Amino acid sequence: MISREDFKLLKQPENFLNRVTQSLNRPIQTRCAELTVLSDRGSMKDLHTVFPLLIDNIFGPHGTVCWELRSITANANPQDFQALQHFLSPLGPMFKIIYTLLRDPQLKFEFSLSYLPTKVRQNLEGAAMHPFYADLVHTDPQTNNVISLMLNPFDYYFFHFAYHLINPFHQRSFIAGSSTWSTVYYVLCCDYVIHFLPTDPSCLVLPVLNFYNGKNPIYMLPSFNKQSKTSRLFRTETLNVNKMQSLEHHPRNEIWRSETIMTVFIDMWLYNDQVLYGYQNFNNKNYDSSFTYYKQKLQVNELPTGEYIRIVRVLVKQLHAFSASAKADDTHMGELKKIVIPYLQGRMYIFLRHLVHRWPLDGSFRLVLELWLSFLQPWRYSGNEYLKATNQQEVNPDLEEISVAPMKAVDREHMQFMAENLLAYTVLLQQLFPRFTRVDLSSPKIALILYRLTKVFAQPNLVIYLREIEECAEDVSGSPLHSYTANSINNLPPLSPTSMWSTNFSQNLNTSFPSDIQKEYWTNDNNTSLNGIRYDRKPRGKWNNLIKQKILEFEGPSFSYKPIFCTKPAPEVYELVRHIERAERTANAIIKSRLDEMKEQSKGILASIKSFFLVTDNSNDEFTLEERKRVPTYLRYSLNNLIEIFHIADERNDVTPQSQDDFGSASRSFQNDISYLLTPERVRERVKTIKYEGDPDLHPIRSDEVKVLVRVFYQLALRINEDFGDRILDLYYKNNFLGKLSRQLVQPPITIYKYEKSFPGRSPRIPQNLPPRISLRYFANQRFLFYAIMAMILSKLFGYGYFTFICIGFMFWFMYTCLKALCDTGTNYSNRFSANEISMETDNFSSNESF
Repeated sequence: MISREDFKLLKQPENFLNRVTQSLNRPIQTRCAELTVLSDRGSMKDLHTVFPLLIDNIFGPHGTVCWELRSITANANPQDFQALQHFLSPLGPMFKIIYTLLRDPQLKFEFSLSYLPTKVRQNLEGAAMHPFYADLVHTDPQTNNVISLMLNPFDYYFFHFAYHLINPFHQRSFIAGSSTWSTVYYVLCCDYVIHFLPTDPSCLVLPVLNFYNGKNPIYMLPSFNKQSKTSRLFRTETLNVNKMQSLEHHPRNEIWRSETIMTVFIDMWLYNDQVLYGYQNFNNKNYDSSFTYYKQKLQVNELPTGEYIRIVRVLVKQLHAFSASAKADDTHMGELKKIVIPYLQGRMYIFLRHLVHRWPLDGSFRLVLELWLSFLQPWRYSGNEYLKATNQQEVNPDLEEISVAPMKAVDREHMQFMAENLLAYTVLLQQLFPRFTRVDLSSPKIALILYRLTKVFAQPNLVIYLREIEECAEDVSGSPLHSYTANSINNLPPLSPTSMWSTNFSQNLNTSFPSDIQKEYWTNDNNTSLNGIRYDRKPRGKWNNLIKQKILEFEGPSFSYKPIFCTKPAPEVYELVRHIERAERTANAIIKSRLDEMKEQSKGILASIKSFFLVTDNSNDEFTLEERKRVPTYLRYSLNNLIEIFHIADERNDVTPQSQDDFGSASRSFQNDISYLLTPERVRERVKTIKYEGDPDLHPIRSDEVKVLVRVFYQLALRINEDFGDRILDLYYKNNFLGKLSRQLVQPPITIYKYEKSFPGRSPRIPQNLPPRISLRYFANQRFLFYAIMAMILSKLFGYGYFTFICIGFMFWFMYTCLKALCDTGTNYSNRFSANEISMETDNFSSNESF
């Protein structure tokens, strides 16, 4: 709310720009309120002057201070969150400024090409420029080169809004809080795509802008292209009025804002250099001179944040729903809906190929997986109800209930989409399969990822339709496996490097896979499986030309497609099946070990007392027992889904566990790295040899510590070390009794090691010296707290007060410490360390987010 003094200030006859500048320096709530009042009072000229300043202040495109839209959440800052969401909402004060400026169709703002992804800039400089950009480019009249984009206020806002998500200068700021994704920026993205990409044909994009014709060139109107005679029965003024009315009711008036949202979001987010080219491309980009200072200090993160992936997924869902509503839409918006998916699918495939190749297969891969699966299932999104309300309580993303209800069958009407995106179904799947055989599937997060993947492909009719589409393609069995050249048109990463990958029944299969294992799954008939399905691929031509066109468009002429559903399963499929069975046995063994451990800990009276005061589960496992118990179920359903998807014979279940182990030894990857399957015994052996080399105070919180107290005591010790670090250092190296006593109280200097993860590849091990310092972490230990509470209870029973108990305890502890100091050997510390050997930099006592 605006105070009375602030309101009087707004009424003073000051320069409008100065008042806006003053408002931008105020807290967020006051800032939004004052800007709302100023926007109502400003003239067209005033708003024109401050609009670029306001955009730069909100988004900080040059890496300067911004409004922190990607860090403010409703839980942490509810009032700031509501103020920003209201101010930037589709019908809020910010858009009121934008629509006011749109009344002048000649008003344009310059958008630098350096903000655009490399792929978009290349398209602008090419011969075939997209029609959307044809009206926006600003060319040099002498060289005829594109130098910038000239945008109306609406386009200018959304180009900056989209760039804010991929701006490399803001990536490092939000990487630490990447797990916090329900931010103002995320909610605004949901609001914008729902408002400007409506799925209900009866809903118009509000407000209706009949006054704006800036995107309706007269030469584009058929009525103005015709050379017709002018009737002399009407006055010239009347004819001019009719022309202007036709211009105002141009069909593009209804759809140009939706066209901007669709094009800008897709191009800016899916052509992001960070994903397509990695950190190396930043140094090669032609940034303007204003970026020089920030470029020297910038280290772009290799992978995008989780918030980024979630936002792209929201966009994909809404575009699917937007496109699906075209069947019942006979308005001009319906024409735009028909071209949404064709415009999206190529960019989405390239984006996913790079993400799947570079993203580590750990728990965070669930984000990429769900994005991919959302793109593959357009039949799931028929309206806006799929978007979760932002104020709903978050559920645990690492848990999912197993559904035994039959899944809805995929309708045949989606075969056109499947044929156009066949590579997204098959190539990405075979890109993932070899990676699953190299990870620990007994991990709850990885098991859930595998379950989600197989569950989607096990939907009724999905694989049947994909198999039918593959059978229509040309027979490419004689071509090399996924051959690539360095001149791939989209610079796509290679597929699995393993020589075992083969998606057709070739002569190489017998040399790379045991023949007895093949017979276990298949009969001797080269074309018939055990379940009677024939795989004699004969091209039928219905989808042949379309598939060839998409392969050439997405992958380039050097790509050789190999089907995976209409041929016998590849060796990687069998290997994954065996790997799942092994992981299931390992998961059951871990659960049994955890239960036995808990049973052993619960014995005795002391254990009962501890369980009353402390947490019962004292295991060092990072996963709870509930999460562990879900793993065998996930793996069992995943195995059944794989058998159903690839029609693997039921006789596989007759193989004994011993033969399964023999099969694993026959596989190359199992021969080289069989030890990665972690049994409880191996876990205990590894724990004994693992040594933590980081800062002891930043060690991950143990199960026998109180999390809140660890964080509180760490911050307290951090403040003491920052304020008195020099004094502690001097006392520690004194050779008198005070120095000996100090060495009993503070932590000694040590050398720790950190791993620099700013760059891809192997992380270098960097040593760092820590000086003598105060550490209070011991007091957060549950054992210490337990004994302290028990001692206080006993002192109360004997009639002593708490203060007396504390004084007596402190006295005994201090006497014991002094006795240890007197018994010190008296080593001379004066020459043992020099000032240069102990780093007292502020970074040693900096705040840490690992807790």
